[in-house]
Amino acid sequence: MAFGQVRLIPGVNIERTPTLNEAGISSSSLIRFKDSLVQKYGGFEKFYPFAVGGVPRDLHAWQDLNSTDHLAVGSTTQLGIITSNSLADVTPQTKSTSFTPNFTTAIGTTTVAVADANLGAVLTTYDAVYFQTPVAVDGLVLSGLYPIDLVTGTTTYNISAATAAIATATATGTVPTFTTTAGAATVAVRLDNHGLSAGGQVDFPLPTTFGNLTIDGVYTVNSVTNATTFVITVGLQVATSTTFAMNAGSASLLYYINLGPPAAGAGYGLGGYGDGGYGTGVTPTVQTGTPITATDWSSDNWGQILLSCPENGGVYQYDPLGGFGNAGLVPTAPLFNGGIFVSTQQQMLFAWGSTVALDIGLQQDPMLIRWSDILDYTQFESLTTNQAGSYRLSNGSMIKGGMSAFNQNLFWTDLDLWAANYQGQPFIWGFNIIGSGAGMVSSHAAQRLRSGIYWMGPTNFYVFDSAGVKVLPCPVWDAVFQNLNTTYAQNVRAMPNTPFNEAGWLYPSTASVNGECDSYIKMNITEPGSPWDIGPLARSAAIDQTVLGMPIMGAPSGIIYQHETTNDADGAPLLASFTTGYFYFAEGEEFVFVDQIIPDFKFGFYGLSQTAQIALSINVIDYPADTPTVYGTYTVTQDTLNIST
Repeated sequence: MAFGQVRLIPGVNIERTPTLNEAGISSSSLIRFKDSLVQKYGGFEKFYPFAVGGVPRDLHAWQDLNSTDHLAVGSTTQLGIITSNSLADVTPQTKSTSFTPNFTTAIGTTTVAVADANLGAVLTTYDAVYFQTPVAVDGLVLSGLYPIDLVTGTTTYNISAATAAIATATATGTVPTFTTTAGAATVAVRLDNHGLSAGGQVDFPLPTTFGNLTIDGVYTVNSVTNATTFVITVGLQVATSTTFAMNAGSASLLYYINLGPPAAGAGYGLGGYGDGGYGTGVTPTVQTGTPITATDWSSDNWGQILLSCPENGGVYQYDPLGGFGNAGLVPTAPLFNGGIFVSTQQQMLFAWGSTVALDIGLQQDPMLIRWSDILDYTQFESLTTNQAGSYRLSNGSMIKGGMSAFNQNLFWTDLDLWAANYQGQPFIWGFNIIGSGAGMVSSHAAQRLRSGIYWMGPTNFYVFDSAGVKVLPCPVWDAVFQNLNTTYAQNVRAMPNTPFNEAGWLYPSTASVNGECDSYIKMNITEPGSPWDIGPLARSAAIDQTVLGMPIMGAPSGIIYQHETTNDADGAPLLASFTTGYFYFAEGEEFVFVDQIIPDFKFGFYGLSQTAQIALSINVIDYPADTPTVYGTYTVTQDTLNIST
């Protein structure tokens, strides 16, 4: 009886037909390659025993100055910190109010006293307020974000305007009013002492609707009528002639609540005399808000301080040893950002898709990069005495993501890869395209691995290393780019695995109706030929090996898993499998009869028990179009000498 041998070709290839892919691997699930051989993918177990709130989108591990390890989990409903198997909810909070304008100024000073009857509890100087409606107060226009300077009562506080008041006003203020003309596409806006000129820009962040017209967002000033009125174009013909006020004439404020140390008492000198103990007072109830929600997060650490940014939101800081109850807004950082990271080339905080100040209000620019002063993540104002600054990328429609890597900073737009290299004064950073046409598919689709940066673009995989930017040949390309749920491509996540030299990605397939990642693709960067494999895996966030040990991933269900720690899938068998392409032992007109199969596998880790079981089946065809005849399944163990068919 003659014996034949089948030596499998490493790597999954679905571009070729199973017949053409002779002795190769045509499909896989939860496998990897090592020494050119197929190996079962590592198992996982719960890192934290309970589900976190929402769908995890971002993970970040770091260590504080007491050598305590933490894991930040940014989800759609929560920012949580897992420490020693305990979860702290540090989600930022906001509170929105609407009230009759009640602002007081004094001539020649920048101090503005605010009385917001709808607060209901005292603020602290750790809080900040964002004006969702511009407010005019005798020579001042209040818009944008202001830190709380001084708390003067349960519903009163002071902020500082950018310029001094030209008059003294008490308990007053007005919001913009709009006057339309039937059939016209322009609107006259009244805002006292607006200070605008033609070509200026103003933001109305709170939508105001009357009839067929909604005024919302940024508008360019067409002309200026006088010091109180200017004209904007609204892009459609207005149905009626009328005058109406923004937010029905009320001021709308959004408070960013930082749950910090208790507020000072409201005794003699602050509240009314006798309102609490003389000289000490009583501690009032501190204002709380509503936890924010987010579609995505980006996080990094500045020493022991966690910096987090919800997509299109502000920068929040949390010190695990600082005594604060939640992550508080950094009011001097840009208020709207696509994401953030800390530069390791120079310790600066980068924000991309960031905020530009308008003549009145703020606007998020999807192509703008801003960075803080060196060694100070709170200083973003560019001065001759610091290194804070900004730069707008010139090619593309939006910045998709960024990271610090190998003595430079990288930014991906929807079209290209840019590098930012430190130059010092006066420009600080120099920006250049280094990968034309090599954009990124989502904000978390890039990963560092060894000496390369790997990322997934809209139609290809790429690597940036010492040889520049290159497209990665991918024999399983169809499984991703012909099967990607492009509606939810923003959910794609890089899945690096340093211990096993794997660059991988999680992605939502067309079968994922909710858009969450249900599949993976990965490659081994050190094996000959860089073999790829694919399979199902429901994960929505992932990080590489960190101070917390092996890679950690979050499932859409909210469960956080640590991978490569066991043989099993959270206590259940982890069912890895692969199917080879067809192979044959003879050519021509001969038919081959297989009487025995002699298996050659390993059944456990080196030096440990060899108790694994392998299920083996054989598909047989005469012609490529045949429906396979299946033989098996045969169970193979360490003690199996041969299989009789």
